[in-house]
Amino acid sequence: MGLQLYGYLIGKDIHFDIDHKRLYRVSLSGNEKNVAFCATNINDTMMHLLLYLLQNARTKMVTKEELLKKIWEEHNLTSSTQRLWQVLNGLTAKLSSLGLPDDFIKNNKGRGYIITYDEIMPLYYKYSECHYDFGVNAREL
Repeated sequence: MGLQLYGYLIGKDIHFDIDHKRLYRVSLSGNEKNVAFCATNINDTMMHLLLYLLQNARTKMVTKEELLKKIWEEHNLTSSTQRLWQVLNGLTAKLSSLGLPDDFIKNNKGRGYIITYDEIMPLYYKYSECHYDFGVNAREL
């Protein structure tokens, strides 16, 4: 059995679910009697970009050229500075809608991009060789 990356916990209540390409926030308030939930889906390119930044831009600067290669070219997409800018702006808007600061992904002009947020934790699950088919009719068991 190995560990598989599920996603990330950002802050205390924002989750990045890689498989479902979804960001969601679950907030508890008032002695945990009130629950607030909001979610947003992201497209494949945003998902690859956020994942790459979370894995690589928390400790060092990631250059624009590196992002264009890793996110676009390695996925057989046409890369451009304009496309990078559009996807980053869209991703930043989605992150902001969940309550993250506008400078969560910081652009250092001419140098690259870095994640400026400290409270980020990778989340893993155990991958088992036992696969269960939940689509099987209970009578067939």
